[in-house]
Amino acid sequence: MKLQEIVINNFMPYKGEQIVQFPQHETQNVMLLYGDNMRGKTSFLNSIRWGFYGLAVGRHLRTIPRVNLVNIEAASVDDWSMSILLKFTHEEKNYELRRKITKKSHVSVPSIDNDFEEVVGLKIDGEVISGDKILNQINQVSPEEISRFFLFDGELLQEYENLLLDKNAQGEKIKLHIEQALGVPSLINGRDDFSVLLQESRRQQTRDANNSSELKSLAARQSDLDVKEDTAQADLIALKLQKSEIEILVDGIDDILKNTEAAQRSKAELDVLTATKKATEERIFDDQNERRQLLRNAWKDILYTGVQPVLRNIKEQRSAMFEASNNKVILDSRILELEKSLFDPICPTCSQSISEKEISEIKEQIAVLKAEASLSHVDIEDIRRLDTKIEQFSQIQSQSEGARFCELVKKERKSNVQLMKLETNIDEIEDEISGFDTDEISRQRSIRDNYIKQLSNIEMDIASVEKSLEKIKKDQTQISNVISKSTQGTNSLSSVKVDLYQSLESVFSAGIDELRDSARLQVEKYAANAFSQLTTEVTYSGLEINQNYGLTILDHQGRALKERSAGAEQIVALSLIDGLNRTARKSGPIIMDTPLGRLDPKHRANVLKYLPKMADQVVLLVHEGEIDPNKEIEDFKERIGVRYAIERISSTQSRIIRSH
Repeated sequence: MKLQEIVINNFMPYKGEQIVQFPQHETQNVMLLYGDNMRGKTSFLNSIRWGFYGLAVGRHLRTIPRVNLVNIEAASVDDWSMSILLKFTHEEKNYELRRKITKKSHVSVPSIDNDFEEVVGLKIDGEVISGDKILNQINQVSPEEISRFFLFDGELLQEYENLLLDKNAQGEKIKLHIEQALGVPSLINGRDDFSVLLQESRRQQTRDANNSSELKSLAARQSDLDVKEDTAQADLIALKLQKSEIEILVDGIDDILKNTEAAQRSKAELDVLTATKKATEERIFDDQNERRQLLRNAWKDILYTGVQPVLRNIKEQRSAMFEASNNKVILDSRILELEKSLFDPICPTCSQSISEKEISEIKEQIAVLKAEASLSHVDIEDIRRLDTKIEQFSQIQSQSEGARFCELVKKERKSNVQLMKLETNIDEIEDEISGFDTDEISRQRSIRDNYIKQLSNIEMDIASVEKSLEKIKKDQTQISNVISKSTQGTNSLSSVKVDLYQSLESVFSAGIDELRDSARLQVEKYAANAFSQLTTEVTYSGLEINQNYGLTILDHQGRALKERSAGAEQIVALSLIDGLNRTARKSGPIIMDTPLGRLDPKHRANVLKYLPKMADQVVLLVHEGEIDPNKEIEDFKERIGVRYAIERISSTQSRIIRSH
């Protein structure tokens, strides 16, 4: 498919009729539509989506009601008509698809979707297609299920990361859409059709066998298995229906929760801050209690500080007394020796008499020593009194209550500052979420968690029933084969049909597996090639695909990277889109809103060089922060076929103008 022209009339910010022509050149195949945020880039993307499928989506993929699609300025003058005309080619045929809504005649001011009438018209090479065939024709050109691979918001590329997760509901849905694009459902439908024919033929074979006495017991066993199969199939259908209903409920809650993501984050932050505040208040309370306890004994700390110098002085006095006492003992001993020498004036060494002069000197020495000894006299009672004082003062001990008290005062001051900050933050967040019912959000989360648990149980039940069905079908096949090979069953028409449909079912089953495997390998091959040209990291060796078509980056040694950045995720998603478009049975233009939002300049340059190769037509809806018209446009200016810009008329009106 190749887009030629779109005519927009009163769609969202685009009042009146506005015409945009798409590039038709083989190499100059890029169209740029510049527009600041909130000017209408996403609305332009939605105009194409709505023209094809009657669907426009807003944030978080929520469907935009019809009343919000009609331009506000037009509606204010009671012009409630809105239309999109798409001209495109497909397989050398020219298509004109027009979709229009107008308010119903009995409605004054529309408020719900049913207040509008919708008309869809299609011409192929000028021939008008009847209404009941239009949807079929659109699906042949571009089924809605695969439109996500050529018509998407670049900010939603990260959703493909779900393909890496096992048993992820969103990933499963994307996988189904991928396989739809790759043509797998065609084979699945064929296999299922033959399964139905096989079942009917087996039951006819059972009825035929029931008429034979030789085969009657086998027919009875087969009939019993048929009943079990019907029961299991009914259980399986009921379980899958129940699963689908719960998934719809989960999706609905997810939509609600997505719209309150900021409030939820704020509420989670509020819960943390509230818990921190409570812990801080408890800590302050405990510190105050400890401070009061310390005050009871803090006087000891003050007394201890005052007593220590006195205690040191007393100990020094006692030490001086001990020293004087010891010195007196030494002096008394010396005096005693000298006095002995006076009583016996004969020298004990040489046995000669001591001269008068020496005796006089000894007497003088004794007098000096006695004088020194009298000065060293210590009263033992004085020492005892000092010992008593030392013992009393030593009992005055400190547990550093004063220092601890000061630490607690400082700590409490800091805690009070922290408490004030917490209370300020809590007040600010409470103001932010004042318009949200956070209790209801929490209730919805709780309900969602319960649904997820139910889904897990249902999936286990489905797996169990499918296993039982597999065993039943295996037993049916064995019995059917025995009947077919019997004398009575060999030539019966029912047995011939059973053998035929059984073979065809096997062929289609094998074909499904083969197609899936080859499609995955093809997607991996093309995606890896795109990734090598898009990434700036030369040490990556490529990509590896899983059963869900999720892509993992491989390092230089072929090891899977466990974590990847938002930018890397976007590059991988673009690589997957390219691989799918090149592998898909149907191809179309790529129309991308905000494709470069999370990329650094080097990756951005690589993407701009590669995007024109991804499809016959590439439409990029960007702002100047993504692609600088004076710099980055040089990287691929030779591929640009046409440029448009969104001009702001007012807050509710924009105009698309062609630039040169």
